[in-house]
Amino acid sequence: MKTPQPLSRLLSASALALAMGAAVSGNANATVVYSTWTSNEAPNGNYIFSVTDTGTEFNYSLTVNPWNAEALGLFIDLGAVTLPTPVTLSNVSPVGQVSVFATDTPNDSCGAGCNLNGLALPALGGGDWELVFRLGSQGFDGIQTFSWTTSDFGLSESAFSTVGIRAQQLCDPGTTLPTGNCGGSDKVWGVPDGTTPPDTIPEPGVVLLMGAGLLGLGLARRRKSA
Repeated sequence: MKTPQPLSRLLSASALALAMGAAVSGNANATVVYSTWTSNEAPNGNYIFSVTDTGTEFNYSLTVNPWNAEALGLFIDLGAVTLPTPVTLSNVSPVGQVSVFATDTPNDSCGAGCNLNGLALPALGGGDWELVFRLGSQGFDGIQTFSWTTSDFGLSESAFSTVGIRAQQLCDPGTTLPTGNCGGSDKVWGVPDGTTPPDTIPEPGVVLLMGAGLLGLGLARRRKSA
């Protein structure tokens, strides 16, 4: 006759399964990517903008690859919502080169030399931009990639709609920064190309059922072996 496992050991195994499930239940990430743009002029900058939803924060990245323009402003439409203020930034890279210019504004301005004037934009949710960021300063700063973090404002990645970009130092076709003929400027808008879904992880309810099932199975085997 097999020696039955102590009940305390069965309970410990079940608790471990529950704890492991709880530990991974908050690690989902989904990323919205923008890389296709519409402009009143052509060609435009090779912008790649992405936002990763961590479940509590939005991590933003704007790069230009191949590097044929330098961004100066970024406009984001999150639909018909009003954001809590103030909006604070963290993890800004390069340090000090991203700032919040405005929130919940219908104006297409991001400061001196920075606007979307003349760009034929689609209708915005609620008629305004929820976030307007100023990137660097006028003139060539030598920055190819900006990144930063905000709160998620209680929203998810599905809130992201139209994005507008204002750039300076737009290069002539066939040339790139930092040495090309890049004295032009650029204004574009885009909508998400797509969204990378979150990592596949157990839902908390599924984890609880798994733990309960393990405990029940262990108790049944204990009674059978007794």
